[in-house]
Amino acid sequence: MYEILSLISQYGPVIVLVGTFFEGEVFAIIGGFLAFRGSYSIYFIMSLAFFGSFCGDLAVFLFARFWSGHRWVARWKAKPKFVKAIRLVDRFQAYFVIVNRYIYGLRMPGLIALGLSSISIPRFLVLNLIGAAIWAGLFTTIGYAFGYSIGSVFARLEVMERGVGIALAVIAAALALWFAWRQWGPALFPSLRSDKAEKDEA
Repeated sequence: MYEILSLISQYGPVIVLVGTFFEGEVFAIIGGFLAFRGSYSIYFIMSLAFFGSFCGDLAVFLFARFWSGHRWVARWKAKPKFVKAIRLVDRFQAYFVIVNRYIYGLRMPGLIALGLSSISIPRFLVLNLIGAAIWAGLFTTIGYAFGYSIGSVFARLEVMERGVGIALAVIAAALALWFAWRQWGPALFPSLRSDKAEKDEA
């Protein structure tokens, strides 16, 4: 099991950066755990989590702002959660930029709603910077603070067979890829969605 930990430690910065760009809290907490183990400085991990979160939210915001007619944006606009997001944006525009990343299931529709709202890009940049800084500091600190408990779990898992450990690593990687595909796949490969829709109609 410690071989897996070693692998995570080796590629920790990439995991934290990419994970926080596409998804969120889990990868920031993993980064905090790596800092607890002494693999990396806590400030380095916080910086990576901040940069990943800031750039991820900015990318979705700008995409919705300049490509509002794209089918990926339209797909999110058609979901019930988008209606809730747009209401919150209308009422608490500035506040919503900061807290949106904490609301489970609302990050993506919330960012699209912000991109389609009247908020200016400079204002979003400032608020997103503040929000990403608070978010990164909070969740990497959680991972660091609970590092002992997380480490104890891995120590107990050491008695399990190597195959089980590899299976867990594969499942974790598959989940990360699934989340990334769910949020970004239709935007990167719109033709695949078109083919699927045509098959469904047939």
